[in-house]
Amino acid sequence: MSATGDSIGTEAHRSRLDAFGQDVLRGGFAQLLFNAYGEGLPELEETLAAVGADRARKYFVDAVRLALADLDGYFAFMSDWNAPAGEGLRDRLHVLSVEYLHGTPTLEDETLLWRLLSL
Repeated sequence: MSATGDSIGTEAHRSRLDAFGQDVLRGGFAQLLFNAYGEGLPELEETLAAVGADRARKYFVDAVRLALADLDGYFAFMSDWNAPAGEGLRDRLHVLSVEYLHGTPTLEDETLLWRLLSL
């Protein structure tokens, strides 16, 4: 890959990591899934793997699996954040988010080496 391709890939990873970090810190995995609206999820998983964010990737995959296990709740939630049919899924995503946010290593810790090497 050319240097230009490397910098484009690096910027795409950085952008996805920033969105992941902001969404999860502000509203947990429910916020992340809601804001993504089902788009870019495979690329986000690829980014988390590429930068060595193994713990973040595990929790992200768990969140997606929760959504896939409750498609009725997921689609209700995606159509309206406050939809009663989506409450169970939101609650499960909240529990997952709290566990992730109170654990270590943090996303910042997991990606520190990659961020330093990609300057």
